[in-house]
Amino acid sequence: MFATLNRNLLKSIMLFDGVFSLATAGLLFAFSGPISGLVGPLATPDVLRAFAVFFVFWGGFHLAVGRQEQPSPAAVRFVMIGDALWVLGSVAVLVLGHGSLTAVGMGLIAVATVAVADILLIKQIGLGRQRKALLA
Repeated sequence: MFATLNRNLLKSIMLFDGVFSLATAGLLFAFSGPISGLVGPLATPDVLRAFAVFFVFWGGFHLAVGRQEQPSPAAVRFVMIGDALWVLGSVAVLVLGHGSLTAVGMGLIAVATVAVADILLIKQIGLGRQRKALLA
């Protein structure tokens, strides 16, 4: 199993990110009220549902790119920019909006930020491997 994942790391991480984004969208749609209460007063159910809509499109795009035999380098760079902006935005929320977040909310945002940064790094490694394989 790991050999298959390692052979096409970029395709695997794009598919994983797509599925994870769609699952996150489902959770946010289904539990926007309770999650809102955990995060803080600025994370209203409507705000969380808006994020859910974003995750539907984000996840769908990842799945479309990940289903390609060789994921498009331009599309991967596009999502990597999005991931980087997500990390920067999350850090800004933690620094500037910490007073409007609960401890659980800060923890959730911090964990999500680290996860997105890790996924960004794996995409970068996968893109490099794909480039090397094409040149070989």
